Amino acid sequence: MPVNTVAYEILFEFTNDTQDVVHLTGPSGRSAPLERGQDIALVLTAGETYQYTLRQLSQPRKAQLSVRAWNDIHCRASSVFAGTCGSAAWPGSGVTVTGRS
Repeated sequence: MPVNTVAYEILFEFTNDTQDVVHLTGPSGRSAPLERGQDIALVLTAGETYQYTLRQLSQPRKAQLSVRAWNDIHCRASSVFAGTCGSAAWPGSGVTVTGRS
């Protein structure tokens, strides 16, 4: 049986649910500041690995993310700073928090 090998796109939706501005820096080095309550949707290629850094300057803390997913994902800043992403409803979501400080 033939297998479809065409790459397809997924959405990585990210929400800043903290009280402060956070900066999401992507693989290209470009940073997107997100105000409290603001969302950003990034279009990724399914199965590809992407590296992101999330920084909160007011409480200086940061986290590194490794994203490799096959389905759309939603992630919150507070979850990332806690060392996770997603919820129990999304087991194996493809987002790994690789470092925090």
